[in-house]
Amino acid sequence: MTTRPQASDLLRRAATPRWLGLAAIAVAIMVGCVGLGRWQWDRTQNILKAERASQGVAVPVGELMGVGEPLPDESIGRPVTATGSYLPAEQVLVLQRVWHDKAGIWVLTPMQLADGSIVGVLRGWLPSESSPGVQPPSGRVTVTGIMHPNERFYPDAVTDAGTAVSISSDRLSAVWGSSTRSGYVMLTSSSPSEQPAPLPADPTVQTADVPFPLQNFFYAFQWWIFAGFVVVVYGRWLWLDTTEPPVEQP
Repeated sequence: MTTRPQASDLLRRAATPRWLGLAAIAVAIMVGCVGLGRWQWDRTQNILKAERASQGVAVPVGELMGVGEPLPDESIGRPVTATGSYLPAEQVLVLQRVWHDKAGIWVLTPMQLADGSIVGVLRGWLPSESSPGVQPPSGRVTVTGIMHPNERFYPDAVTDAGTAVSISSDRLSAVWGSSTRSGYVMLTSSSPSEQPAPLPADPTVQTADVPFPLQNFFYAFQWWIFAGFVVVVYGRWLWLDTTEPPVEQP
């Protein structure tokens, strides 16, 4: 018949080298679970912030982040304005882009802002590089658009000068200069208006009616439950180990 262990018995057993090692492993697993839960919780909050931001008024692009800083998650899909002058010599044609099932290109033109920094403006879609509207307007221009993050596919694709297969301000900064801002503006309107102009491209981020991120929300609590489960398992094993009767020597 086993006797119910006292707290002092559990503490003595927990202080043995074997159980101290198991405790260290348990703590490491718990820290990892708590960290993963916090990451999923932050993802949930960032998605909700981005949805609220996408429904707000347009703000100057310079208010979202500084030069050299990444685009915050909550600023993805945010309506923005930018005022400056296009740099047509540094324009990039983004290949293999479809508009209403028609193959063509995106026209991405760097705009130099008043502070000297540069932001990419996706002016729209055209059937080819020889189509009317490929050249940007001259002089001072104000654009309104949706803020997009860098594209992450084909990051190492090699293309001819002036073309690209994905939009990455990290790569474009090698051509446009170190003052290039992260992300790009997908143009929705321009003042003065362009004539002729590329056709507006469809946003690649959802900017309204974003569903509540239940998956991230539940993943957060799932990881925290795992952390609590580790405590339960450790305590149960320690209890059973302490209550085991000593092995009789022959």
